[in-house]
Amino acid sequence: LSSATPKIISKAREDHQGAVDKRRLPVVPLNDLEPITNIQIWLADGERIIQKFNVSHRISHVRDFITKYQGSEGSVPFTLATSLPFRELQDETLTLQEAKLQNAVVVQRLRKTAEPFRLLVMKAPDNDCKTAATSNGQLKNEQKNTIKSTRTN
Repeated sequence: LSSATPKIISKAREDHQGAVDKRRLPVVPLNDLEPITNIQIWLADGERIIQKFNVSHRISHVRDFITKYQGSEGSVPFTLATSLPFRELQDETLTLQEAKLQNAVVVQRLRKTAEPFRLLVMKAPDNDCKTAATSNGQLKNEQKNTIKSTRTN
């Protein structure tokens, strides 16, 4: 008793190589005459990147690399820290060697802002999305009326 089962042969899809391949990594100029180290960067969105730096690069160079990599998404203020033991990297003028970050993990942590982000997107009757919020997060009377009218519909 044997059944004829088809043999399935498939190729690995190229688009399943990870998020790092989807975005191009910014170029970090390396000096081959100086020691090179790998820094594993854990981004706030969970993505992980391994990038080569010279030990003479500064922590600010790692920050610049992250900002360039994230593009417009990286406009949110963030700090850099080590993973374990947790240590916030406040002095960004230190070199990677001075900060003892050779072959280390650097974690991007989003900075808390004083004012929470308040943005309301409401639907107008013509299905056109409008954004309405004042600088202090309070809605104007006309905006409140629009919200009430869309809730009753």
